[in-house]
Amino acid sequence: MQHSFFINLTHAGSLVFGSLILLWALSLKLKDASLVDIFWGFGFLLVAVACFMLSQDKTPYTTILILLPILWGARLTLYLAKRNIGHGEDKRYIAMRKRAERKGLSENNWRLRTLFTIFFGQGLLIMIISTPILFASAHASNSPDISTGPLVYVGVIVWSIGFLFEAIGDAQLSRFMKKNSNFKGNEADKPVLNLGLWKYTRHPNYFGNACIWWGIWLVACNSNIGWITILSPLLMTLLLTRISGRDLLERQMKKRTAYAIYTKKTNSFIPWFPKK
Repeated sequence: MQHSFFINLTHAGSLVFGSLILLWALSLKLKDASLVDIFWGFGFLLVAVACFMLSQDKTPYTTILILLPILWGARLTLYLAKRNIGHGEDKRYIAMRKRAERKGLSENNWRLRTLFTIFFGQGLLIMIISTPILFASAHASNSPDISTGPLVYVGVIVWSIGFLFEAIGDAQLSRFMKKNSNFKGNEADKPVLNLGLWKYTRHPNYFGNACIWWGIWLVACNSNIGWITILSPLLMTLLLTRISGRDLLERQMKKRTAYAIYTKKTNSFIPWFPKK
C-alpha cells in the first residue's frame, strides 16, 4: 500500500511541478505571474488523471473517485481562463512586484523568486490537498474488490451540492460584474451582488469549493485509510475562509457602504436565510 501511494505521489508530483515550470517560463515571456491562478484547478485534474492511469484496475469506485476532481478542475480552469486571459497581470501580483522593487529587488529577480514562492508554493498545496485521491486510489489499486459503500454516495451528494454552488455562484457573479462593468462612481458607492445564491451566503463559490473537497474526502473514506487525509478538506476550508479567500476579499469589500449593510443581513459562508 505504502509503495503504491508513493508511486502516485511521485508521478503526479512530477507532472504537476513539471507543468508549473513550463507555465512559469510562459509567465516570464508574458510578464504575467497571475497565469498561475488559472492552473489551480488544472493541477488537481493532473493529479487525478495520473492516479487513474496508474491504477491497475479501473473499478467503479476508482472511476468515481477520479472523476470528481477532474470535473471540478476542468470547470474551474475554463472559468478562470475565460475570466483572466487578456486582462494583464492581476493587481495582487503587481503590488507584490512593486513591494519587492521598493526593497531593492529587480523585476528579473522577482520573477525568478515567483517560481519558488508562488508557482511551487501552489504546487505544494495541490499535492497536500490531493492526498485523499492519492491514498484512496492507491488502496483501490491494491484492493480491486473494494465496493462503493454509503460514504461514496454521501460524498457524491456533498460534492454535487458544492459543484452547483460554485458553478452557479460564479455564473451569477460574472453576469453581475459584466452588467456593472461601466460603473463610474466612487469605490464606496459600488453596487453589491445580493441576489440568487448570494442572497443566502456572501461567498457561495467558496462554500461550494469547500463542499467539493469534503465530498471527495468522504468518497476517500470508503477505503480503509481514507479518513487520515482529513487535513485536505480542513486545509482547503482554511484557505477559502481565512487565508486567500473570504477574509482577504472582504477587507476590501467592506469599504463599500452597500457591502457593510449586506454583511449584517447575510451569512459569511454557510448559506442561510437573510436576516430581516
